[in-house]
Amino acid sequence: MQIKPWVSDAVEVKKSGMEGKGVYSVRDIKKGEVVGVFGGIVMPEEDIETLKKTVPAEKLNVDHAMYIYPGFIMLHDYINGCDPLCFVNHACTPSAHIENGIILLASRDIPAGEEISWDYRKTDNVGNWTYEFDCHCGTAGCTGKVQVGPQFRSKVPVASN
Repeated sequence: MQIKPWVSDAVEVKKSGMEGKGVYSVRDIKKGEVVGVFGGIVMPEEDIETLKKTVPAEKLNVDHAMYIYPGFIMLHDYINGCDPLCFVNHACTPSAHIENGIILLASRDIPAGEEISWDYRKTDNVGNWTYEFDCHCGTAGCTGKVQVGPQFRSKVPVASN
């Protein structure tokens, strides 16, 4: 069975100005509008290590996983491949945010042609998962580095889902 999240027809995936691929608005999106609803395979974060032993890394796409609640991770459909929401990039001053663990909402009006983003630190900084990468978002509030995990928690407040 293919897991198919809901994605607004207001968006498309194309080459990103930040990194790799990104999700762009094809029409104006109003503040509060649902951009998409994530879907996937939900599991306790400690089960990820077991899954890594049976699913090839290129299919598992752990880089596209997200916390939906402390201790619980949602993986995208690793059997059928990533959906468009896999390609929403991080930004320090994002245009969207996550509510209820799975809903991507516009945080402000997003004009047609703009890349849609959310701050990964606001969702992923709730468990034991640790990662960091150089940020290329280019926003006025860019911190230059995204750091997620227990050792970084005092730096960024965590949003409650």
